[in-house]
Amino acid sequence: MLRLKTGARIGGLRPEVLFAIQVAQSVWLKHGAEELVVTSAADGKHQRGSEHYAFLAVDLRTHNLGLPATRKAVCAELAERLGPDYDVIFEGENTPSEHCHLEFDPKEPK
Repeated sequence: MLRLKTGARIGGLRPEVLFAIQVAQSVWLKHGAEELVVTSAADGKHQRGSEHYAFLAVDLRTHNLGLPATRKAVCAELAERLGPDYDVIFEGENTPSEHCHLEFDPKEPK
């Protein structure tokens, strides 16, 4: 199941981010989570210049994924599945705001 945290606004998200959310949902389910919760998109407070404000990033709940080592591994698996045009970062480890930050950040071809 896919769910939005109350107040999370996803209107305007780029198709690449919507695709990544679908991939994340399959990874979360694979690791036993009953749902993937998008906790923030263009809403909330983020660093100045954050890709959230450009509709290129979302935050995903991780505390429903078991042990901290598992949470970190799930974010790493998501990064691997999405490839180099996405940045996936496990943020706020062991804090109430712990989450997996996901952003579409296409790289220049080499």
